[in-house]
Amino acid sequence: MTHRPLFLLLAALAGLASTGVIPSARATGILPPSYPDAERINAGRRLFFEETFDGNGRTCGTCHPATNNFTLDPAYIATLPDDDPLFIAERPEPNPLSRHFENPALMRQLALIKENTNGFGALETDFTMRSVPHLLAMRTSLLAPTNGNDGTTLPPDQRTGWSGDGAPVDPDGPLSPRGTLRDFTLGAIVQHLTRTLDRKPGKDFRLPTEEELDAMEAFMLSLGRQHEYEDFRSLRMKDARAERGRLNYMGVGVSGTLNCNACHFNGGANTDPSFDFPAAITPPAFELSNRSFAPRVEELLDQPADIIDASGNPFDDGFGHGTSLFNVPTVIEAADTGPFFHANQIDTVEGLVAFYSSKRHLRNGQVLPPIVELNGSQVANVGAFLRVLNADENVRSAIQLIRQAELVFRRHARRVNLEIAVSEIEDAIQVLEGGKLHFADAVPALKRARRLAARPFTMSKAKRLLRRIRPMLIERAGQTSDASLDGHHH
Repeated sequence: MTHRPLFLLLAALAGLASTGVIPSARATGILPPSYPDAERINAGRRLFFEETFDGNGRTCGTCHPATNNFTLDPAYIATLPDDDPLFIAERPEPNPLSRHFENPALMRQLALIKENTNGFGALETDFTMRSVPHLLAMRTSLLAPTNGNDGTTLPPDQRTGWSGDGAPVDPDGPLSPRGTLRDFTLGAIVQHLTRTLDRKPGKDFRLPTEEELDAMEAFMLSLGRQHEYEDFRSLRMKDARAERGRLNYMGVGVSGTLNCNACHFNGGANTDPSFDFPAAITPPAFELSNRSFAPRVEELLDQPADIIDASGNPFDDGFGHGTSLFNVPTVIEAADTGPFFHANQIDTVEGLVAFYSSKRHLRNGQVLPPIVELNGSQVANVGAFLRVLNADENVRSAIQLIRQAELVFRRHARRVNLEIAVSEIEDAIQVLEGGKLHFADAVPALKRARRLAARPFTMSKAKRLLRRIRPMLIERAGQTSDASLDGHHH
């Protein structure tokens, strides 16, 4: 949790926020009006991508662009013009944000953003450099463990941000937020949208209204999967390597106590409620929740940020202060949301798996044993499995977006849906090609679907083709309806 100076500021923000009317969302609506809570979600979307809150020109979408999986990576950043609000710290003097606001080198080369997780009392020395987490499937990943049985506390009531305490919390403040996703918006405005380092409400930014906070929360919760992924035991990967990777992920053929599924149950952010964690790793929980662990990736020797700017990459102590705890992200969406971990330490999904199966050489000279004992072939197998899962989710999302495009009538809203659908299809192609997977069936079909999805008069053909692609990737037990495969809101 954060230190007292930030507590006071954010408690004041919560108390100062006034009520108001959410502006019309018709200009940028994605969801058709018939969808549940469409008006609120569409209003939250407009705020997320267009509202600067009278700050420095950034919006929430500056760091969470929709066509880049709501995250930043160096390749995407390289496509942005120099006058993009992301680069506010690089603007010429007089510039009140030129120092202690961002690290331009680490931002451009590694997509790292400066965070004052312990408050704003010592901007020059007390900060961390963190990657931008994607916002997909957040509805499935916010559940905090009960009774602090993973070394964390309540509040924060929800697990937001890399350390699980990303929302501002002041346990003693009568108007303090409770550390929820809704509260997180306040902290993001103060940290990233301010005009100066004074961070004064009414001068450096305006406060969101209660209605705006509610709408933005609804929008963020609407992104990606709305439910946990299917039971991995009921799936069969059509690719033989990916199928063996599924078994390796579940612990088949793996020596040692742990397997991947223990911490990423069915590929999600929650732990396996039936897994008996060794006491030396973390206290047993026997519950489905987003637990925090200390893999100590922030202590790795030769990590990218140290190579580029060691002095600008201080130790990140994780949850609270000095715990080194970081909460678990989902891995269904991993293959196209890299680089990985809370400071983009690893570039590829295979490297991500290899981190857990390799000795960890730390900055202090200590060498720690592997967490999950996979051999080299099994690392590749699990990587193939994760790639197929990710591509399948890309296709599901694209089908849903095309369905939404079919049901809206304004050309702008239709264009927005199709643009994101095409980006999902492109992600599926890149993810599969990166692992040399499904090059004879799904990849050529996806390339045809990409062309069809780019035009309104062929989008329905694209949707039908995408429905045929999912069974090319994964064989599912039983008969699955189009509605569930499409991720339809109804």
